[in-house]
Amino acid sequence: MESAKTRKRIAASTFWSLTGNVVPMLVGLLAVPWFLHRLGQERFGVLSLVWVVVGYFSFLDMGLGRAVTVAVAPFRRPGHPDGSASGAGLRNEREILGAASTLIGGIGLGVTVLLAGALAIWDLPLHLSTPALQAEARSAVWVMLPSIPLLLLSSILRGHLEGVGAFRSLNLLRVLVGSLLIGGPLLTALYSPSLVWSCLAILVVRAANVAVLLQLVAGEMAISVGALSRTLLTGMHRAWLRRLWSFGSWATVSNVVGPLIVYIDRFVIAFLMTAGAVAAYSVPFDVVSRLPVIVAALCSVLLPELARHANPGDAAPTRSRRAATRRLVRQSTLASAVVVVLVASAAAIAAPTALAWWLGEAFARQSAGVTQVLLLAFGINALAQIPFTALQGSERTREIAVVHLLEIVPYTGLVVWAVGAYGLMGAAWAWTLRGLVDYLALAWLWRKLGA
Repeated sequence: MESAKTRKRIAASTFWSLTGNVVPMLVGLLAVPWFLHRLGQERFGVLSLVWVVVGYFSFLDMGLGRAVTVAVAPFRRPGHPDGSASGAGLRNEREILGAASTLIGGIGLGVTVLLAGALAIWDLPLHLSTPALQAEARSAVWVMLPSIPLLLLSSILRGHLEGVGAFRSLNLLRVLVGSLLIGGPLLTALYSPSLVWSCLAILVVRAANVAVLLQLVAGEMAISVGALSRTLLTGMHRAWLRRLWSFGSWATVSNVVGPLIVYIDRFVIAFLMTAGAVAAYSVPFDVVSRLPVIVAALCSVLLPELARHANPGDAAPTRSRRAATRRLVRQSTLASAVVVVLVASAAAIAAPTALAWWLGEAFARQSAGVTQVLLLAFGINALAQIPFTALQGSERTREIAVVHLLEIVPYTGLVVWAVGAYGLMGAAWAWTLRGLVDYLALAWLWRKLGA
């Protein structure tokens, strides 16, 4: 009965997590023609860069969002009468949030000051058509700067909500905020095409998001927003500070190394082949890379569940709890494999026709085979998220980082050889082999260290 309740809760939370990721993405795709019409191609290009840059700085949360999830989860048991915070659990949650906010506040303030200083000294590295547009873009970036600390603070508040299992409310908010981050600038564009108004709308949405997250977290902890705010400002706890820093610093290594691994093949293709070949590879790569979001939705739910199994409060994991953890990971892997195989197989069959309809017959002939191989690669990559999440749930971020560091040099050599010998198909198969090695390494580490 308990296992059935757990599966039902995980399935429901995964649905909300997937909804929170997919709906804003669809809204963004639908809004592109409107942005191009109201802002023009040049302004929309600048706005897109602003979105990318601010989003990229989210990695500076030092993995603290996930660290908070893993730390808070053992003090909660969603679906149980005693699942609410009380006594020692509430005290620990306050200490965790206080330590995380101390770290994130310092990081956010430091990054914002550095960027402001750089902006004051140097101009934007953009070549725009008129001096007036250059000045407008510069002013827009000034308006956007406060979004960075707000973005980082929201990551630890979301981490707490994921840790306590509040996926429904969290992802309803994510759908709303994700849609408003697109809709806000779109509404201001109806009034004025100015990038300053667009960025001001984004800043307002970010601030409102933090305000609502504070309300949700305070409600989950059964305290006032004022008490939660005081905790965030003054609740630093050294023991939790060290523990969160240890988890987050190693997670950041993976967050930095990961994008390097993802983009190495494009630079190699550009060096050994042509810019046109980069487009023929990167377009299917970027489309297919959306596939792991299916499993990522499950993993965001799986992480706090596994953290509760690995560290049930102050007690050591029992043999039965370890068995339950292994069973949960195995069931998650099998369920993910079924979904991934079905989706990837259907996409592989449809790829030639879809590419021809979307980008033309010539592009399809060049990229269809590459797309099909990349679908295999990202199917493996999606499944690798399960042992990756299981290791994070056991606070094994150092081991994950070491695996990713060890992959860089051999993978770079493999890509150089494969592209030189087999062109774009060589790059696709090199990425597939790297994904397989990554999955096997993480799965082996999980069996050895995590369970």
